[in-house]
Amino acid sequence: MKYLGQFYRSFTNKKVKIKLLGIYLLVTVIPTLLIGFYLNYSMRDVVLNNTINEVDANVDKLEMRLNTILDRAISISDQIYISQDLKKVVDQEYENNLEIYNAYAKYPIFDNYLRYYNEIENIRFFMTKDMITNSQFVYADQGTRNQIWYQEAVERQGRISWRYTQDKWTEKYYLTLTRSVYGENHELLGVLAIYISPGNLNDISKNELFDVFVSLDNEKIVHSKDPRYLGKKPAFIQNREISEEKKSIIYDANFNQEKVKVYLRSFKPSKTLENQIQITALIPIEDVIKDSKEVLYKGFLIVLVCLITSITLIVLFIQSFDKRIYQLRDAMNNIAKGRFHIKKQNLGEDEIGGAYRDLEVTADSIKQLINEVYIHKINEEQWKRRQKESEFKMLASQINPHFLYNTLEMIRMKALINKDHEVARIVMLLSQMMRSSLEVSDQPILLESELELVKTYLEIQKMRFGDKIDFDIKIECDIQDYYIFPLLLQPLVENAVIHGIDRETENSHIEIQVLKTTENLVIQVIDNGIGISASKLVLLKKTLNDSDDSVGRHSGIGLNNVNKRIKLYYGDPYGVDIQSEVGSGTVVTLFLPLEDVQKVRSKG
Repeated sequence: MKYLGQFYRSFTNKKVKIKLLGIYLLVTVIPTLLIGFYLNYSMRDVVLNNTINEVDANVDKLEMRLNTILDRAISISDQIYISQDLKKVVDQEYENNLEIYNAYAKYPIFDNYLRYYNEIENIRFFMTKDMITNSQFVYADQGTRNQIWYQEAVERQGRISWRYTQDKWTEKYYLTLTRSVYGENHELLGVLAIYISPGNLNDISKNELFDVFVSLDNEKIVHSKDPRYLGKKPAFIQNREISEEKKSIIYDANFNQEKVKVYLRSFKPSKTLENQIQITALIPIEDVIKDSKEVLYKGFLIVLVCLITSITLIVLFIQSFDKRIYQLRDAMNNIAKGRFHIKKQNLGEDEIGGAYRDLEVTADSIKQLINEVYIHKINEEQWKRRQKESEFKMLASQINPHFLYNTLEMIRMKALINKDHEVARIVMLLSQMMRSSLEVSDQPILLESELELVKTYLEIQKMRFGDKIDFDIKIECDIQDYYIFPLLLQPLVENAVIHGIDRETENSHIEIQVLKTTENLVIQVIDNGIGISASKLVLLKKTLNDSDDSVGRHSGIGLNNVNKRIKLYYGDPYGVDIQSEVGSGTVVTLFLPLEDVQKVRSKG
């Protein structure tokens, strides 16, 4: 609140043209630019999010298709692994090569799989037994046995393993299922290698709009639309790990010197313990938001043209406005200095022009008034004021406050001597009230002092009425530094006692509450008296702001006077509010600005 007040005062002291331009920039230019930037980034995020959602759905389909291909290879490997016919072909002893060829011919399983399943490019069985080989049964010589994929398959003892290997005959690289096969006595018969068809992998991603990569164990790319990346390490994955709870992750990266959103999905093929397959989609950010940026750039261009036009017009208006204001100010300055001959000018038909014409009429009227009666009336008024001051001083001199205080003190001491403590206390309270009343000025006093005066008044009334009346003062905030004008609360409490309390009621109660809100100091005087009828309450509220004081004639200074004093000093939003209901009592609320009652000490 303090800084807001300082800003308001600083802003108020600025010239009008600076205020107008500042307000225009604050409420038009800056919000327009902020909204533009917000829309730009929001639309960018919306487009990217929509694209990511689309990619997510596409990757789901890719994963499903890829799993179908891998499951086909796994199913084939299971059937071959448990096949007794394969073990007989490899384990049997042959007398010549013809018998070997015949045995191969009687085992057409590999050819059948290749014929019916286009997901499989080739099937080879690398035998440990030194036999004549063909395209599918291959003797695993020492060079083959030294290769990592072969050794890994042997180490896993029949468990499925996936590798990206080069075929011995075609010299092409394939995503390969490897699995060691054992005989009846658990002796190693060889390693089965099932090669996944690259063409089938290409078919699952050919309709994708963005670059899609399939990699194995974050180490090698096994599928890509661009063959240049096959077999290379997927650097864009950056060794990121996907937790078991998350199915996929999205992050920013650079690919071919271009900013991209990387959508990474990782999963384990069925019956695979150690290998993982990663599907990665690279979303080029600039390409995705290109169309939206073009629309936004055009929108910004239109907004910029409108802003430049509007700023030009407002500057021209401010210059014209400022010039006419200065002309009006010069004319007013001349009148203030007693020079009533102002130049006739046409400043337009708006408010400024009207004010200038009214000023011309005012100047002529003042000249005429001065020439006729003004000086004479001033002298007459000064004489009357001096006369009133003399009469007031004469009246005031007739009453000696010290004599009155001394007399009351003498009465109090007599009562104490006679042991009439009740009378002594009443006299003391009356003396305090009269002293406070006589010392009242037009300067603000501490709220605590005003409350003490009200408390003294209520104690006198309680002594008067005895147990029929009771009162309570509740202070719900720190009022140590709060100042209000004197005699704002006294009329409210006096009304509550005179008009609110039911004399026939044994438990009349008056409560004074002091509290504060964010902006206001609120003081309430609450009684449980007879209340006010609805019609009288409407009339009372209506007459609160009337020019006459009929509302307050029977209540001392009166509510009308209190309400006027508050509004004159603090403004129209503040003043007195009355709420009442017949038989339930009356609540009179005083609203004061919190900031002003705290600062009012310096004004006094």
